[in-house]
Amino acid sequence: MQETLDKSKQVKNVGIILRPNSSHIKPIFLDIKNRLQHEGIAVTLEHSGARMLGFTQNDIQSHNMSHICSYADMLFSIGGDGTLLSVARQSYGSNVPILGINSGRLGYLTIAMPDSIKDIIPRIKSGDYEIKKHLMLEGYVQDSVGMETMQPLVALNEFLLSRAGFSGMLELEAYINGILFNHYRLDGLLVATPTGSSAYNISAGGSLVYPSCRNVLLTPICAHALTQRPIILNDEFSIEFRFKTAGTLICDGQQRISIPQGSIICIRVAQHSANLVELESNFYFMRLRDKFGWGQVD
Repeated sequence: MQETLDKSKQVKNVGIILRPNSSHIKPIFLDIKNRLQHEGIAVTLEHSGARMLGFTQNDIQSHNMSHICSYADMLFSIGGDGTLLSVARQSYGSNVPILGINSGRLGYLTIAMPDSIKDIIPRIKSGDYEIKKHLMLEGYVQDSVGMETMQPLVALNEFLLSRAGFSGMLELEAYINGILFNHYRLDGLLVATPTGSSAYNISAGGSLVYPSCRNVLLTPICAHALTQRPIILNDEFSIEFRFKTAGTLICDGQQRISIPQGSIICIRVAQHSANLVELESNFYFMRLRDKFGWGQVD
């Protein structure tokens, strides 16, 4: 077994990112750190996590995210799915694999529980794991003249185009590769990845899509016409949304930007993917079965 393992995947340096405002996970972090170091794996904690737990450089090595991504063989995200989504965006372009460890309430993307770490660490040390590439999206906000006005945003789950407030509706013109294809009047529109298809997208009536597929999902939320239906595109298209009313852009449920009337958002498949660690073949289907209660006999 050992002779067939990929030596290029052997892990010698791990960067750890913690869920913010969660000092209660300190015992989990210390256990993971001690187990990694016992296996001869160097550990670096991201700066904000070190401050949250009250560590100094004398206690543990800590660096900012860009520095960690420059040399780490793997990132450990300790928290829930939201923490992993944030880590995927912060490490975008580095191609460093991410292992999600669930210490939160929602654990769909996170694949490990803290009590399983003792079995997982020897496997990642030897390279006995899989890396699954997950498509990400890039979003560019433009003004009415067509000039980009901010750095591009990236999303692993979805971009949500939403109405500006609690009342009224969002009105959008949607263009695919420069061709007008729809005029939306609705509460919101999800532009989701296959990874995000099992998140907000499924709650809004969208389809589940296998995470390694190269698709972009457009899912209307409370459309003001019954003819507005979800649509699944491949990864070749560039989509523009012209805001006929003011609205809001929300990235992975975490970053929120106000969008003035007349602005344009261009969304396309990002150049880089998120590399997520998996330990079991067909884990996706096992996760669907467990999370949605499929396969059960009444």
